Amino acid sequence: MKRFFLFPVPALLLAFNCAHAQTMSLDGKQSQIKVAVSATIDSFTGQLEKYQADIDWPRHAMLPDKASVSFDFKDLKTGNPKRDQAMLTWLDYPSQPDCTFTLTDWEMVGTTNYANGTITIHGVKRKIAMPVTVGHNGTTGTITGTADLNYRDFNLPIIRKMLFLTVDPHLHVLFHLAGTVPAK
Repeated sequence: MKRFFLFPVPALLLAFNCAHAQTMSLDGKQSQIKVAVSATIDSFTGQLEKYQADIDWPRHAMLPDKASVSFDFKDLKTGNPKRDQAMLTWLDYPSQPDCTFTLTDWEMVGTTNYANGTITIHGVKRKIAMPVTVGHNGTTGTITGTADLNYRDFNLPIIRKMLFLTVDPHLHVLFHLAGTVPAK
């Protein structure tokens, strides 16, 4: 008697997807993540010196299907070591050392792609939609976008000095990730 095994279609699709998905290999010289901060007197931009980005980009796909980006806040440098240390104290570092973003899906609104996902800062998770431009040309891929965040949404207090100097709670994150992706 012959036995036939039936595999559920979702399992086959998952196996197919995993076999053909490749991780984007980032070019550290072309990629960057920055945070622009406005303050009453001393506005500044911080740049991440180090971060982890895991981006799965299936062959023949125009958009990645999985992505996560994480970093340790000690790697965010503003050019002022005293300000960097004050930022870590404000963030309750090292008990809340990192930030993570995990892509959940893509949405097209008009001609703009939005990367939807979850961001975790200071132990608080929030949903976020970021407008992004995605490029895929041969084996080169780029993901460029912005995220506007309000640090109060992550249970962080308003930063004030001398009663009238404040740091605007609205932060502007700018990112450009570039690297090698599977050929179309």
